[in-house]
Amino acid sequence: MTTIASNLTEAPLIDAHPAASRQGGGIRDLLRDTALLVSMLMQGGNTDPANRLRERCVQLMTAFSAALEQRGYAADVREDALYAQCGLLDEAVLRYSSIEDRSSWEAHPLQVERFGKLDAGDHVFERLEERMREASPNVDLLECYAAILGLGFRGRYACPTGTSSRVREGETKRAALIAALGARLENLRPAVTRTFIVDRNERRIADWFYRISPWGIAGTCCIAAALVYLVWGHALDAQLAHLMSSAPAMKP
Repeated sequence: MTTIASNLTEAPLIDAHPAASRQGGGIRDLLRDTALLVSMLMQGGNTDPANRLRERCVQLMTAFSAALEQRGYAADVREDALYAQCGLLDEAVLRYSSIEDRSSWEAHPLQVERFGKLDAGDHVFERLEERMREASPNVDLLECYAAILGLGFRGRYACPTGTSSRVREGETKRAALIAALGARLENLRPAVTRTFIVDRNERRIADWFYRISPWGIAGTCCIAAALVYLVWGHALDAQLAHLMSSAPAMKP
């Protein structure tokens, strides 16, 4: 669902947190195509060979990088967002896809090709925690991290070969971090929940229903139904009496 934020509620928040202001349309919306690919991989819908899939991922990263630069984000913000996207794509491909040349991807993942390092599983969470501790963090970047985690990125919390207790421990820590991130975002942008405001002078009938309790509405409906029943009952009695009086008398 597309959210429409009110300028009236968001403006004071931007002034209070200059580092948290949006640049362009934010970062989260730029991950739309990445989310589609990851969702397709999770559903097992990819049938492309490894080289085609790699080309698609590289295109997504290139487009994401260009869009971030076009919207004027600082170099450190762009790098953090790109590395998080890259780690998500690598993990999704290796975890969900059925590519034949899996060993080649494992030996040369996207993060090595793009950044020359292989630590996205740890680095993404370390950078996220550092960003969350900042006095005035970039909220767009935090929302980007929230989207990456929402798409299933586990990184160091995956424990694919660990025991069930270690898997549960990793999931618990990851869930706690997601909850802390959500709380941080809520504190930074409390007005975002008021998504759409319509200013109107006339009060409509529907507005009164929001002020009446459900029991009041039910009682009103019962009274209305009883009145309708009585009115129709009298009308039917009158109609029946008219038909009886106008009908010819029956002969014995």
